[in-house]
Amino acid sequence: MSTYSQPGWTWDEARGAWLRTEKGVPATAASGARLAAANVVVLRVDLVDSGTRDPSGAVVPETLLEGTGDALVATGGRTLDATWSKGAVTEPVRLTTADGAPVRLEPGVTWVELVPNETGGVTAG
Repeated sequence: MSTYSQPGWTWDEARGAWLRTEKGVPATAASGARLAAANVVVLRVDLVDSGTRDPSGAVVPETLLEGTGDALVATGGRTLDATWSKGAVTEPVRLTTADGAPVRLEPGVTWVELVPNETGGVTAG
């Protein structure tokens, strides 16, 4: 995920939620509430040059979110490898297990992390 914020997620059994950290520090909302999610879905994606530049002149990347790719799903206190697929911009992202079964997420807040295939990294432990 981002090398700048160094995000991480840890399962908190007592809360029944994944808690977010950034650079090892608990991440909080402007209200001070701890950022938490029932599900965290990590999609490995390709980035391309969007044709625009930021004020410093650096390329602004565009995420390609059509096709298929690897995914990691954290739900219910466990993580599982999955595949994401999306046929068109107007279609939803579908998550499936290695045997093609749909991934079932817990009810509640879901965070989606987009990780570049070429430069991003993800570890589950």
